[in-house]
Amino acid sequence: MIPAVRRWRVSFQAKVQLLVLVAVSLPASLMGWYLLQTNQTVLAEKVREALSNHVLGAGSRLDDWMQQRLHEVSRWSASFVVFESVEALSQPGPGADKAQRDLDDYLRSVLGHYQNYESLFVVDPRGRILGSTRAERWEEWGQELLAGSAPERGGVVSPIHRSALLGRPTLLVVHTVQGRHERTIGYFVGRVDLRDLESTLGRVEGDPPCSFWLLDEQGRVRLRDGRVPDAPGAARFPGRLPTGGTEAGAVDRVSVPGVGTLIYAVRRLSGASPGFVVATVSAAGAYRPLHEARARLLMLLLPLVGLVLLTSFLVARSLLRPVLRLSEAAKDISLGDLEVSLPVRGSDELADLTRVFNEMADRLRESQKSLEALAITDGLTGLYNRRHFEATVQKELRLSERDGRVFSLLLLDLDHFKAFNDRWGHTAGDAELKRVAAAITDSIRTTDMAFRYGGEELVVLLYSCPKDHAASVAETIRQAVALPAAAADAIGGRTATVSLGVATFPEDGREVRVLVDAADGAMYAAKAEGRNRVVLARPSAGAPAFAAAEARRRKPRDGTRPAGS
Repeated sequence: MIPAVRRWRVSFQAKVQLLVLVAVSLPASLMGWYLLQTNQTVLAEKVREALSNHVLGAGSRLDDWMQQRLHEVSRWSASFVVFESVEALSQPGPGADKAQRDLDDYLRSVLGHYQNYESLFVVDPRGRILGSTRAERWEEWGQELLAGSAPERGGVVSPIHRSALLGRPTLLVVHTVQGRHERTIGYFVGRVDLRDLESTLGRVEGDPPCSFWLLDEQGRVRLRDGRVPDAPGAARFPGRLPTGGTEAGAVDRVSVPGVGTLIYAVRRLSGASPGFVVATVSAAGAYRPLHEARARLLMLLLPLVGLVLLTSFLVARSLLRPVLRLSEAAKDISLGDLEVSLPVRGSDELADLTRVFNEMADRLRESQKSLEALAITDGLTGLYNRRHFEATVQKELRLSERDGRVFSLLLLDLDHFKAFNDRWGHTAGDAELKRVAAAITDSIRTTDMAFRYGGEELVVLLYSCPKDHAASVAETIRQAVALPAAAADAIGGRTATVSLGVATFPEDGREVRVLVDAADGAMYAAKAEGRNRVVLARPSAGAPAFAAAEARRRKPRDGTRPAGS
C-alpha cells in the first residue's frame, strides 16, 4: 500500500530560522507589550483627569454665565421706569402713549450698554408685548416658560430654540416684573446673542483639544463642539447621561457618526437652566502618544525581526546550500523541467550525489525527447500524427487571426488505394504510403509541416501561403508522387497517384473544422473529376457545400466508405 503523502512539511532551514526568531523576538515583543500597556494606563488616567477638570470648569463657567444674565435682567426688571410703564400700560388711559415711549427708550438705552443681547422686550402676564427694542413676537415655546413656577421664583433661562421670527436659534432670559404687594404684573425678557454663549463654551486648546456640548434635561443637543446647531434639540447625545441627583458622570466612550470615537465626561447643571454640559476629546487625539509609541516600537522591532530573519536565513542557507540545490532541482524535474544541471563542487558524498543526479537528469531528457517524438509522429510514414495536426492548426489559426496572415491546407488522398492493397498486399501499401510521405516532405519548405490525417489521407500545412502559391505546391506534390507511375497504370503498376484539395485561411473559413471540410470537399471534387489532380476550394460555394459533398461521398447506401477511393 502506498503511504499517504504528507501535505505539511517544515524544512530544517525553516526550523532554524523559527528558533532564532522566537529566541530574539519574543522577549522584545513582551517587553514592548508591557511598556505599551503601562503607557496606556497612565495615559487613560491622564485623559480622565483632564476631562473631569474641563467639564467641572465648563459647568462652573456656564452656571456663572447664566447667573450673570439673570442678575442683569433682574436688575433691569426692577427699574422704576419699567414698573411705572407696565402699570400704566396694563390699565389703558391718557398716559399709555407716554408710558409706551418711556419703556421703549429705556429698553434701547439698556441695550446700547450691553452688547451680549440682541434685543430686550417686556410682556404682560398673558404674553402681550408691551415694549421692545425692535419688532418682537412672543413665540409659543417662550410662553411655555411662563407655565411653570420658575419665573415666579425670580427668573429662568430658556433652552436654546430655533426662532421662527428670526429664522435661526436663540435663547431667552426671563424675569418677573413685580408690582404692588409683590404681584407679578409682567415679564422682562432679554434675547441673548448666542455668540457670547459660544465663546463661554469655546474649544479649549491643549493636547488633545477639548470641545463642549450643551444638553437639555432630556439629553437633546442644544450646543455641539462649542457651536449652536441650526436645529437645536433635533438630535440626542449618543452617550450615557447621569441619572438622579448625580452631578457628574464617569468618563466614557461614544461613537459619533461623521466624527469618530469620542471620550467624554458629563456634569449636571445646577443653575437657572437645567441640563448637562459635556466635555469631549477625540479618542485618536487623546491616545496619539500611545499610537506614536506603538509606531516607534514597530519601527524598531520590525527591522530587528528582519535582521534576525536575514541572518538566520544566510547561516542556514550556507550550511544547507548543497541539499537545497538538490531539492530545488528535484522539484523542477517533478514539474517537467528536465533542463537541470547542477555544478559539482568538492569530493565528498554530496558531490557524488550531485554527479549521480546529473546523470539521471541526462537520461530523463533523452527519454523525454524519444517519448515526445513518439507522441506526435506517425510510426509508419514518419509524418506528424493527427493529434499534433489538430493542436498545430488551431494554434496557427489564432496567430494568423491576430497578425492578419494567411495559411493554406492541402488535403490529399491516394487514388484507388483499397484496390492497391487488395492486389499487392498491405505490405506494399505501407511501402507506398512511405513513398508518398517522402515525396511530400521533399516538395515542401522546411518551415511547412506534413501530417498523416488518417488511413491514406495526408495533410500539409503551408505557413504564410496564399491560395495561388498553395496550388503550385500541391501540383508539385502531385507530380512528385505520380512520376514513377507515368509509364504504368495506377492500379496495374506498383505505384499510386493522389488527389489534392486546397483551402486557405481566411478565404475559405475562419475555423479549423470549416477549413478542413473545405479542403476535403475540394479533394473529393478532384476524385469526381478523374483523380490525380488538384482542385481549389470554391469560396463562393462555402464550406457547407463541400461538407455536403463529403457526406455524399463518404456515406453510400450501405453506410460504409466506398472502395477504391
